[in-house]
Amino acid sequence: MKRLIIGLLDWLFPPLCAGCSQLVQGETFICTVCLTSFPETDAHQLVDNAITYHFAGKATITYGFALYSLRKKSHLEQVLFAMKYKNQPQTGEMLGQRYGNILNQISIIQRIDAIVAIPLHPKRFKERGYNQSDFFAQGLSASLNIPFYRSCIARIRYTPSQTTKNKVERMTNLQGAFQVTAPHLLTGKHLLLVDDILTTGATLSACTNALLAAGVAKVSVATIAVVEA
Repeated sequence: MKRLIIGLLDWLFPPLCAGCSQLVQGETFICTVCLTSFPETDAHQLVDNAITYHFAGKATITYGFALYSLRKKSHLEQVLFAMKYKNQPQTGEMLGQRYGNILNQISIIQRIDAIVAIPLHPKRFKERGYNQSDFFAQGLSASLNIPFYRSCIARIRYTPSQTTKNKVERMTNLQGAFQVTAPHLLTGKHLLLVDDILTTGATLSACTNALLAAGVAKVSVATIAVVEA
């Protein structure tokens, strides 16, 4: 009965690709045309790359990865907006699995002990109902066979939106925003810290510094996309 109802709803209100509003039978969340058109980075092939440059002078990261380059007013931007604000977090899990399949091809990924995601403040989590970065982490974890540690770090200070702030304001805005809540699980480990979009690196830097201060040995970062300069 449940499948019948779902099938009827899909027939009456067919799901749409968040990028171009077109899906064919067998596709989910993102159509094949959009998915194959998103510009992938080669960050996983280089130790020093455009991702690691974002953290110079802000935080010490070991490796930096991003699946896509994000251009304004692109289909990818629409997909990520829907993932974050239109209750489509499963897109993040799908892209996490996709990126995990790519990262599995490089030997350095075997040095990662666990995956953690940038947390949302409880107030923002309540407003949104989910943390899109958790879904990306879940996809990576499943594909890479690396454990995803939940609730090990908390966002203890509510911060206004970063979108209208410059680099200095973003860093100041995030001082003291994160706290490691389970240091016994993380001490001495090499963590892969994940988020959805890398813009200036302020959020990931603040979280990285909190993790390192709590005894984490190394932090690498991975995001779905990095904003093009």
